[in-house]
Amino acid sequence: MGKQVRVFDLLTKKQSISVFKSQKKKNEIAEKLRLATLYEKQLQDILNSMLENKNHKTVAEIKSETWYKLKIQDELRANRNKIDFLNKEIVNQRMLVAKESEKRKKFSERKDYFKKLESQEKERKQENMTPSGIEKGLKP
Repeated sequence: MGKQVRVFDLLTKKQSISVFKSQKKKNEIAEKLRLATLYEKQLQDILNSMLENKNHKTVAEIKSETWYKLKIQDELRANRNKIDFLNKEIVNQRMLVAKESEKRKKFSERKDYFKKLESQEKERKQENMTPSGIEKGLKP
């Protein structure tokens, strides 16, 4: 029976490592999402500042400004897609972490169950090994 306790103890530890790795990956994705969101805000600020400048401009300045606006809008679109993807990935990672945690919990419960059975077995054997007062020849 001790073998089963050991097996489930090792499985619990393995699952703990798996949970840790999944949590670490989720945190990395969350950091990427945070950076992408900051980048989007910066691009949006640049675009807004370009729209606010209403000074007299030459044709070349207008053309270059239009070209930059298009490039910034393209970059915003690409960054928005990245943010959407990272949001979906975080949801998937959260589900994976939850599944891994649940597995770890089940392994831990099985380990505790077999540990309890093992201790009950030891107690039972101990009780059977100790002779009662009647068997020793002692009379009450």
